Parts: sequence; structure tokens; C-alpha cells
Amino acid sequence: MTNHRAAVATASVSLLLIALTGCGGGGTAAVPEPPAEGNVLDAADVLTAAQEQELDALIDEQNSRTDAARVAVLTVEDASGSIEDYARSVAAEWGVGDDGADNGVLVVADTGERELRIETADGARETFSDDDAEQVIEDVLEPAFADEEYARGLTEAVGQIYGYAQGQDPVKEPFDWGLLAGVAGGAAAVIGAFIWWAVAHSRRRRREADEEIRAAEDADPDLRLTEKQREAYRKYRYSHRGGDAVSNPAVWLPLYIANPALYSGGTGATASGSSFNGGGGFSGGGASGSY
Repeated sequence: MTNHRAAVATASVSLLLIALTGCGGGGTAAVPEPPAEGNVLDAADVLTAAQEQELDALIDEQNSRTDAARVAVLTVEDASGSIEDYARSVAAEWGVGDDGADNGVLVVADTGERELRIETADGARETFSDDDAEQVIEDVLEPAFADEEYARGLTEAVGQIYGYAQGQDPVKEPFDWGLLAGVAGGAAAVIGAFIWWAVAHSRRRRREADEEIRAAEDADPDLRLTEKQREAYRKYRYSHRGGDAVSNPAVWLPLYIANPALYSGGTGATASGSSFNGGGGFSGGGASGSY
């Protein structure tokens, strides 16, 4: 009987410890797997498929134009605990940014707790400071998410982050409020035109690549690219438009099989368009907000 009571007491203590550590620790949620394709994971399901594709196209476009930043986007329903700790864990485990450059930026939106975070790697902070991140959250993300304009907020935020990273500081607020209204309207028009151009440009490049694939497959019935190979060819043709680029998928395919990194959109070790290239340097830079 004594042994039985001791066993019951031990089990009770163990269950109590499990309950306390499980409920009182305030730990963050588990890090999700990175997106299988692209740079956007909409786990909270606040974007349509078209909106997600357009946002990813904007990131692809900017990654092909500059290495000043590599941006990724994550929406979740419940990050649990500190969104700063959660965003830092995700950014580090996903490897946002280029290896050795510390140029990654992760935008996280927790729709359950209505919290926002821009996590910035140390290298990116040289041009996109913590104050800049705070301004993007306050001026763009918070009002857009409060109005449930998720796609607009994320798209404009991503555009501004790349703008900051390339040294394109926004116009400072003037004392003349009439002038401010004009400047704000002009800036909104410029940002909107830039986003429209980037998305339209990406779509046109994609159509051109698909037409080249279709023509090659019509000419050679034995040539059938997998969906992964099609996407790799689209990325390759997006970033390789010169006279030395391979524009025939039948010629490109064996080159891609021999060297996927070089013939999938990149210029060497990493693929152009991807923001997940083994980046690090996430020591706590960025800013948080709520809506």
C-alpha cells in the first residue's frame, strides 16, 4: 500500500509539473515549414491565391534587381507568446537572406492576436533601420490591417522595405499641410504605379516563358517539362534576357539538370527570386506593432 501511495504521489507531481511548464511558460508557437514555392506563406489564409502570387511576384522582381534586401512574408493565426521571439526564430530557421550578407527581412502578421512584426537582419539594418521598420508598420501595415486590407498592406510594406534598402528614403513630413497632402498623394501614386509595373512586368515575363515552353514542346513531342522544371525555366528567363541567354527549353533542360543553381534564375550559388538562401544575423533588429 505504501508503494502504491508513493507511486500515485509521484505521478501527481509529474502531471502538475507538466501542466505548469506547458501552460505557464508563454512559449512561442512551433516554426512552420517554409513555403514550398515562392517567398510568401499565408498560413492565416487572409490572401487570395491571386494576391499571394502578385505579392510573391513583387518580391521576385525586387530580388532580381537588387541584393540590398531579401524579404519574406508570413501570416499566422496564433504565434503564441512574444511575436518578436517568434519572428526571430522563423527568420533564423528559414534562412531568410543571403548566406554571409545578413540582408534578410521577415514580415510577420499574427491575425489572431492582431500583432505585426518586421524582423530585420543586421546587414539589412544598415539601410533599413529599426526606425524605418517602425514607420512602415505605423504608416502602412497597421492602418491597412485595421481595415482588413491585408494584400494592400503587405504589398505596400514590401515595396517600401526594398525602397529603403536601396537608399530611397521617403519624403520627410513638411510643415505645410497642403503640401503634405499633395506629396502624400503623389507618393501613393508613385508606389501604386511601381507595384502595378512590377506585377505586370512579372506576368509578361511569365507569359513569354510559357510561350517558349509551349513552342518547344510542340516542336518536340518527347519534350515534357515537369512543373518544377517549368517554374525554374520561368525564373531563369526572367533574370536572363540578354543575347547570351538560352531561350529554347529543349537546349536549356540538359543545362539545368547539370547545374540547377545556375540555370534556375540565379547567377551562381543561389537562385534569383528566392529570399531563402541561408541568411542569418537576426539579433533583434526590427519593429513591432498592433492593430
